[in-house]
Amino acid sequence: MGKVPYQTAEILNHPTIVHGFFGRAGGVSTGIYASLNACLHKGDEDANIDENRRRICKAMGIDRMVTLRQVHKNDVLIVDADTPNGHQMDAMVTKTRGLLLAIQTADCAPILLIDPVARVVGAVHAGWRSAVAGIVKTTIDAMQELGAKKENINAVIGPCIHQISYEVGPEVFEAAKAPEFFISSTRSEHYLFDLGGYVLKDLNNQKIKNAAVLPFNTYSLEDQYFSYRRSCHRQEPSCGGQLSVIGIID
Repeated sequence: MGKVPYQTAEILNHPTIVHGFFGRAGGVSTGIYASLNACLHKGDEDANIDENRRRICKAMGIDRMVTLRQVHKNDVLIVDADTPNGHQMDAMVTKTRGLLLAIQTADCAPILLIDPVARVVGAVHAGWRSAVAGIVKTTIDAMQELGAKKENINAVIGPCIHQISYEVGPEVFEAAKAPEFFISSTRSEHYLFDLGGYVLKDLNNQKIKNAAVLPFNTYSLEDQYFSYRRSCHRQEPSCGGQLSVIGIID
């Protein structure tokens, strides 16, 4: 077994905090799930997903992974040592050591956050619905409940679908109330939406000074990332997903 590749962001680096934006390489799944599919309920074999998640945990040096049943809303879970998997929410925060917070995506925007002073971390699944519903604010509020301060929080938006690949209908345009993040598409009353830019602006509006977007388009980088929209366009029966993870090790 080779090393499982993943991306990191400099502003999240800290000696007592680990993080990684994983893609689709380095796992055991096959076919449309090849190879590091880490998402349940998509049609892949559970044994493959278990092994892929084990490899991600090993790469991070943390044995226990906490995952959500993501539902495109704006609820946030405060995680401790006894928190089980499967809560129907879209973000998590913790100050507990030895837990890997893991967000599943396949075009939506993963956000990882740290307050290195208070040693509080967060992980967010931001599709357009949860982003518009205020998932960024509720996550930052939850981090502050654990002792974080806005002026100390750094945040990075990981690989997600980019504007050039993300056509949406008028319902998204109307809900977002931010026309600067839309350009007209070739289809009438359709737009290309800059999800990463929208989320970054929301982080800035919440007074997060150190925030960035990684430059990886999940739709176009087929060898590196799963993409739900790409799978739909190809009429594939399902789609795998990648994980973005963060945890406190000491």
